[in-house]
Parts: sequence; C-alpha cells; structure tokens
Amino acid sequence: MTSLMQKYATKRNLVLLIILTVLSNISLGLYFIDFHAPILDTVPYYSAEYAYEAIGAYGEAYKKTYIRGTLLLDFIYPIIYCLMLAFALCRVQKSVSLAFFPFLILPVDYLENILLIFLVSEHPETYLFLAGFAGLVTLTKWSMVLISLSVIIFFLVLRFFKGRSKGKRGLSYSVR
Repeated sequence: MTSLMQKYATKRNLVLLIILTVLSNISLGLYFIDFHAPILDTVPYYSAEYAYEAIGAYGEAYKKTYIRGTLLLDFIYPIIYCLMLAFALCRVQKSVSLAFFPFLILPVDYLENILLIFLVSEHPETYLFLAGFAGLVTLTKWSMVLISLSVIIFFLVLRFFKGRSKGKRGLSYSVR
C-alpha cells in the first residue's frame, strides 16, 4: 500500500484532485443554493435541537433534495477530498505514514451522511440521541479535516523556512 501511495501521489494527480475538490465544492454549493437553512454537514458542530430546527426549515421538497444531493454528490466527494489530503501529506512530508490519516475521515464522513439521511427522511419523527450523535460525528469529521490541513500547512511552512535558510547560507558563501 505504501508503494501505491508513493506511486500515485504525483504532482499531476494532486493538482487534478485539487481541481476536482474545488469543482465538487462548487457543485454542492450550486445544488444546495436554494436552501434557506444550513446544510448540516457543513456546520462544524450542532446540537440535536439545532439539527431538527434546520431539518424542519427544509420543508418536504427540500428534504427530498437534501437526501438526493447527499446520495448523488456527497458520497463521491469524500473520496476525492480524502485522496487530495492524503496525496498532499505524502508529497509535503516525503513519507507515507501520515498520509494515511485522511483515509480515516472517509468512514466518519459516510457515517455522518447515513445519520443525516436517516434523520431527514424520518422527520418529523425525532431521534434526539441520534441527532446529537450526528453533531458529534460532524465535529469529528471537521476536526480530522482541520488536523490534516494543519499538518500540510506545517510541513509547507517548514519546507519554506528550510529553503530560505539554505538560500541564505548559499548566498553568504558566494559573497566571500
């Protein structure tokens, strides 16, 4: 698996995944543009009460739209962005060990989708425990995404400063 990651985590594939991630975000944004209430999996955390307030504001037509959008778009999107994060980690760290972390986001994101589809489809029936648990799952997903992004940024900054310090040493040698 390690050699597969190193083989496919090329600059070209990373750029392709970044483009696909941006396009997926645009597609999701356009699909849900008419919603007058928050899309729950885009909120960092929510309580059960907040979840049911948002779901109630969707109305019947938008509840069907929410479920359809989640099934059509938000089951493919996690694969794209998790691969992008994994490839980015592999490239900036030059090691595969941390690059597998984003793949742990996949089951969390899918669990979130399943829970939200269930809650939306069963509304107006309420399942407060599951809605609260869904909020925690969403918080976990976003925390894992932020950890991945933070590590990528950390290694990019580290690489930048290492490059600058090497450049200064090289410059000082050439001045003498």
